[in-house]
Amino acid sequence: MRRKCIAVCVTGYNWEYETRVVKGISEKCAELDINTLIFATLIKRTPLNFDRRLPESIIRGESEIFNLINYDLIDGIIILGDSIISENIIDDITEKAAQKNIPVVNVNDPKHKLYRNVILSDKTAMEFVMRHLIDVHHLTKINFIGGFPGNLQTEERLAAYKKVLSEHNIPIEESRIAYGEFWTKAAKCTEEFMTSDNKPEAIVCASDTMAIFAMDYLQNNGYKIPEDVIVTGFDGIEDCEHYSPTLTSVRRGFVSAGKKAVEIIADICNGKHTDETYEIDSELIPMQSCGCVPKNEKHIFDYSGEKYGIENSDLEFRSYIHDMNTDFAAVTKPEELFYAAKQSAEYFKLKKLFICLCSNIERDTNKLDKDNLISDFKGISDTMVNMFSFGSDVPIEYKFPASELVPEDILSGDKPVVFAFSPLYFKDTFLGYLAYEPSCFKGRGENFATWIMTLSNNTGSFYMNKKLELVVEQLENLYVRDPLTGLYNRHGMARYGKELLDKAKKADSCLTVVCSDIDNLKPINDLYGHEAGDNAIMQTAKAISSAMPASAVCVRTGGDEFCTVLDCCSDDEIKCIIEKIDKILDDYNNTSSLPYKIGCSCGSYSMKARETESVEKIAAFADEEMYKVKTRKKAMRKM
Repeated sequence: MRRKCIAVCVTGYNWEYETRVVKGISEKCAELDINTLIFATLIKRTPLNFDRRLPESIIRGESEIFNLINYDLIDGIIILGDSIISENIIDDITEKAAQKNIPVVNVNDPKHKLYRNVILSDKTAMEFVMRHLIDVHHLTKINFIGGFPGNLQTEERLAAYKKVLSEHNIPIEESRIAYGEFWTKAAKCTEEFMTSDNKPEAIVCASDTMAIFAMDYLQNNGYKIPEDVIVTGFDGIEDCEHYSPTLTSVRRGFVSAGKKAVEIIADICNGKHTDETYEIDSELIPMQSCGCVPKNEKHIFDYSGEKYGIENSDLEFRSYIHDMNTDFAAVTKPEELFYAAKQSAEYFKLKKLFICLCSNIERDTNKLDKDNLISDFKGISDTMVNMFSFGSDVPIEYKFPASELVPEDILSGDKPVVFAFSPLYFKDTFLGYLAYEPSCFKGRGENFATWIMTLSNNTGSFYMNKKLELVVEQLENLYVRDPLTGLYNRHGMARYGKELLDKAKKADSCLTVVCSDIDNLKPINDLYGHEAGDNAIMQTAKAISSAMPASAVCVRTGGDEFCTVLDCCSDDEIKCIIEKIDKILDDYNNTSSLPYKIGCSCGSYSMKARETESVEKIAAFADEEMYKVKTRKKAMRKM
């Protein structure tokens, strides 16, 4: 029996909030024997009041990973909607899922509710903090730092702050309310509070990051926490436990929300009734910053040691990215792009890693193909090519259908799996994706995103440069090649003929030139048209290039005239070459069933290379020999 599969759509999977939700999803899936497939982009939705607008090419490149979802393999979909880069993506996934009767649950996206939703409730969370400060610590002078005015979460938390003050008959003073814009102005807000005539007893922040910036200001300016002022945060991020003093915060029910989303899908699959929306309450985590947990030196020491380890790890990563970019300059083969990926997989503690490129990107780069150019946006191709494997013996350049997601069977093992997919794209081109099996859900978000984006840029630059090389080669060919026959033109003769001449001069040897002229081309044109004339030219060109040695420079010098430059040849060798040309044309005439015959006259001349300054001088003598042959042929026809 096929194991059930749940797809998770998320932006910034390796960031802390998303990681915790996914952790809850994966734990519940493992409990219910369900596979977890995570489709994760790297760039988050632009926050409210942020001036930066993402280019359309980035939105397309990021969101293309969701088109990798194989709806025939999926039994349910969980979307972390508030992080997804564009609401249109949510609608597209939901519509495709509906066509297959696949249930979809949207987590923590109150502005874009679907038929099934799990909401991380903030309605009572800030109330927990405020009641704790008033009822347990008996404070009345409590200040508030929010994010941006108008932001939904900021306004909800501010409303809770005001509600609890009113319940306790504490006046609401607008001077005690400020906006730290999530973090950038939190220190400035704290400074204004502490330099006012009515200093706070506590500063309640709408995010942990703003609380940490507030505490930095306080401690840098001689204030003790919590003795002089209490500080609280919101979100319960990992840094709360590492900062000194540890930060009292409200932890939203990330893990519980992930588990609840899985339960809803399982209930739907089992025919059970489910509500439209479920709310997951937050919990208060009292720490040292409010005085509920005593401060101790051991914690400070532990934090410093862990912080030093984190800094060391980041330094190692930056050095690795620097080396990766430096080594890129020497890359000549596609597989060399990914040699360093093993180190990355180990750094991020991945169990498995595959780097899969679209087959229309990774194909024969020795020919120019308009479908193989880095140009207009192209989505996921039907066939993928595995270009790197870690934790697996799948060979390089192994091709597999994109619908299978990875180049080996991961879904039918003895245990449920967790596998994630993130996009590789460059400008307007989707290159492929990374497929990876994490060993834990404690990712290094910024580093992980930086690594994949660096890999994307290097990969895209490599293939773009390959295509540019081919374009340059084609342009050069247009300059030195005859478009009808593919032989060199006079520009080609000047360039490559001179190379042979210089080589012969260095060797103090002779150079040979063979001049050829098509017999009776004008009558062929007059009687049978220019298409027949062009055919006679092309067949003669093929015969000449086929008969000549590979090192020869074959040139179409005019309408029916050809010139070939060779290394020194003996009279016997030249005779054999000309006879071969005649035979090739005779064979063609015998099998073509055309009303005209194609032939040519050839003459040759050899000269000591040091005795001439140009190939053209030797060609002039060879041309005279060719006309002698042509004259003899005309004389024979008259007899």
